Amino acid sequence: MKAMQNAGAVALLIIAVGVGSAALPAQAAVSSSAIAAYSIAAPISTAPSGLVARAIVAAGVDCPTLDVTSVGGATRSITMRERPRPARTSPAFDSLTVCSSVMPRGSVSASIEGRPIPARMPARTTRLALMGDSGCRISARQVQDCADPDEWPLARIASEIAKERPDAIIMNGDYFYREAPCPAADQALCGSSPSPVTGMPFTDSAYGWLADAFLPMAPMLSVAPLVAIRGNHEACYRGGNGYFYFLDPREGTSGACAPIDVNGTLTAAPTLPSDTYAIDLPVTTGRTLRLAVVDSAGGNDAVVEAYAAIQRPAYAKAAALTAPRAGRESWLVTHRPIFGILPTVFATPGQPFSQWSSYDQGAAAYGLLDSYDMIFSSHQHLAQAVQLPGQPGQLILGNAGTELDPTIGYSLPTTAYTVGEGKTYPMPSWAWVDVTFGYAMATPNETAGSWRLDMKGTDGSRFARCGVRDRSLYCATAQ
Repeated sequence: MKAMQNAGAVALLIIAVGVGSAALPAQAAVSSSAIAAYSIAAPISTAPSGLVARAIVAAGVDCPTLDVTSVGGATRSITMRERPRPARTSPAFDSLTVCSSVMPRGSVSASIEGRPIPARMPARTTRLALMGDSGCRISARQVQDCADPDEWPLARIASEIAKERPDAIIMNGDYFYREAPCPAADQALCGSSPSPVTGMPFTDSAYGWLADAFLPMAPMLSVAPLVAIRGNHEACYRGGNGYFYFLDPREGTSGACAPIDVNGTLTAAPTLPSDTYAIDLPVTTGRTLRLAVVDSAGGNDAVVEAYAAIQRPAYAKAAALTAPRAGRESWLVTHRPIFGILPTVFATPGQPFSQWSSYDQGAAAYGLLDSYDMIFSSHQHLAQAVQLPGQPGQLILGNAGTELDPTIGYSLPTTAYTVGEGKTYPMPSWAWVDVTFGYAMATPNETAGSWRLDMKGTDGSRFARCGVRDRSLYCATAQ
């Protein structure tokens, strides 16, 4: 651990990488046509119960039934409906079918062909799992060892989260990283990985999503509802079709990234923010945590561009959804951080560089952050907390499996975060970094707006304890 201070008595703590190891527990076999089954938290306008049930089956197999038991013991079977595949994506998504159903209100248990899934949103939230940036990177420039659970520990993390029995799991995007064929020289690392489909203006596929997300995440899918955020790796030219097909909870969105036919040539759809929505999690009587979900898949991290104006309405709606109300506290949940600090080792000699990220998001959200107790993001592959005076604390967790960022080069920025004429954020008062694979468990304290955040590694052991109180974050590394 190392503390750094400047004249303003600010500090940045740097902790070295540490990865634990643990054997994966055996999973009980379930006879079912469903390859995966899970529940997604949804806005009330989509599902009055706040929950949507999903199943993934092989193409050509009928959608299964959702078996539900309600309060009082009554049971019913609901035939799930096929979710439309995104248009003009054949053959990339032809091999699998997504089936969907709104979970009925008053459900107390649910299963799909004997496979249990969460039946209701929590009546009282005592434990939240937080994670982000989970996929295994395969690109033309970089190959992660997808065959080594120490190098790509998503399955271990999913298993540990399952043991925690959280009330909900907030996944902050970037599920899909298999964006290139496995190079011939790296077959030992990723030889079995599904390759992008030739001729498509995007990189994801049905089998790619199974490999990068649903199979390694299997241990936790039956445990708690997923709050599934879109990341920049789910941009339309990357993994966007799979995100909207598999994970977006709303009806009518599966084709949001469907390619466009331009004079007979398929072209990726533009990456635009999908509609902002809110998820409410009751904490105690008279106390509710509202999650404002903002899609920040697009934009430029390094400079403010025209995209900031396109993005701003999403933050404006989030601000309206989180207007102060007695008994309600709010978190902004969005993939790209508003106040992220990059390491100086990312700088390219002779090229402009700023430690701040992400500029388009910072510009789009300027002046619209007053209602939040905390901002939860990922995007950077580490654990980080940043505090700016008068702003909500920024928590970044992008350490759920994707190859980690550098362990050195972090310091508090010495130049202001300016996102437009007359639009400058205050300099940070404090920040903390730990470049370690893992996840976090959030537990509410007795005081409204106050939460404990336990940072945990791949074996479930705590490597740091953070917390949020009075819109401020604080962290202490475990001794």
